[in-house]
Amino acid sequence: MSVVSRFIKKRPDFMKRAFFKLIPFRYRYGSDFRHTFNLLNKSQHWDIEELRRFQLNELSCLLVHAYENVPYYRDVFKNLGIHPLDIVRVEDLNVLPVLTKDIIRENGDKLLDENLDKSKLVKFNTSGSTGDKLKFYGTDDMFKKEAAFVLRAFRSHGADMYREPSIWLRRYVPSDGKTLWNHDYELNRLYMSAYHMNRETVCSYVNKMNASRARTLVGYPSSIYILACFVEELGLCLPWIKAIHVASEKVLPEWKDKIESVLSIRVKSHYGQMEKVSFFYQTRLSDNYTEALEYGVTEFEKDRETGENALIGTGFLNYAMPFIRYKMNDTAQLLKSSEYGKGLPETVSDFNGRCDDILTSMNGSKIPGVNFYTMMYKIKGVKMFQIIQLQADLIYAVIVPEPDFFNEETEEQIKKGLKERLGDINIKIRVVNEIIRSKKTGKIRCILNEVQ
Repeated sequence: MSVVSRFIKKRPDFMKRAFFKLIPFRYRYGSDFRHTFNLLNKSQHWDIEELRRFQLNELSCLLVHAYENVPYYRDVFKNLGIHPLDIVRVEDLNVLPVLTKDIIRENGDKLLDENLDKSKLVKFNTSGSTGDKLKFYGTDDMFKKEAAFVLRAFRSHGADMYREPSIWLRRYVPSDGKTLWNHDYELNRLYMSAYHMNRETVCSYVNKMNASRARTLVGYPSSIYILACFVEELGLCLPWIKAIHVASEKVLPEWKDKIESVLSIRVKSHYGQMEKVSFFYQTRLSDNYTEALEYGVTEFEKDRETGENALIGTGFLNYAMPFIRYKMNDTAQLLKSSEYGKGLPETVSDFNGRCDDILTSMNGSKIPGVNFYTMMYKIKGVKMFQIIQLQADLIYAVIVPEPDFFNEETEEQIKKGLKERLGDINIKIRVVNEIIRSKKTGKIRCILNEVQ
């Protein structure tokens, strides 16, 4: 089916619409997606004991696989004098050392499945919001399995993907001469630029959204907050939208309140990472986060100095390069007592993840800071970055370079990407050895607007 899909993508729009409407997404996306989604439809009705049994079985399978196929973990178990089958409870995981980004970088191929065909590997990059951009490997089936978890998260509060059309105010950057939106017939999405929404264009945005009659609106929290501000200011209306789903950015209370008061729709979110070790989501019943036990094991390590609860995740999706007890840089606010019973447990009230300022383009468009991460991590030579809007027409890009890779071509790529998003703005690039981290969170504020 993938060969057919690639062929259809090159055909005229009317052929794409007909094909993708005729063949349901669950068949086009393959058996990994279909089997995972079928499992999740069943497991959401299991009680906590059955879910815990499933989680422990998945954990045991992963640990045995890592011991038998991954040199790094084989050495870890042998050095500790234990076997994976000695871990008989999820709580026993803490006998294993924490996996950090530095350990991943230092061990490289030793963390890969030594028996896997290397041609099947897919390279992943984290965005580096903590200043620690990471490259690692997985396989294509990870995307398909995770898509099933995301779809369940959507449907848990009345949103939808694939089966019904949805509007995505993210992921689309129009090149010169292109329209501000683009139809993806395969995914049944209308992608709209988050870079060009201002008082002059927002009516066109709203008219296009209404004409699509899509019920689900997806975006960064800041993108939809900006939309809600314009809708309120100009007296516009989005009568067809019934569900809003956001991700990839911390949902600030003031953004959430504005969206919900203007659009009269509750904002729901899910939490995950590029490393795919932990997954949480909000349902229609609660704004607390439900933990997907079928996705992995999540531990919380409390920092004695700050009191923050750091996330440590063991993911079930990546057998090519398993991450076992991987320490993430995000922290969580835990509920005082987890709510168990029928269905998955609610354990987290909020995540302390990425939160950046909103920049202003030369035409007055408000640009969510999170839009710049995907641009920057694709540029070879950029190890860490900070983008600062010092004046309405002046941007400073502070760059910590990768050794031997930063050059004039890299600078031109940075300027080109920034101008595509912000217009013909003045850009000054500073190359430094270090960007100062927050003493409280250990993170770097990557997007700052000093004009506000």
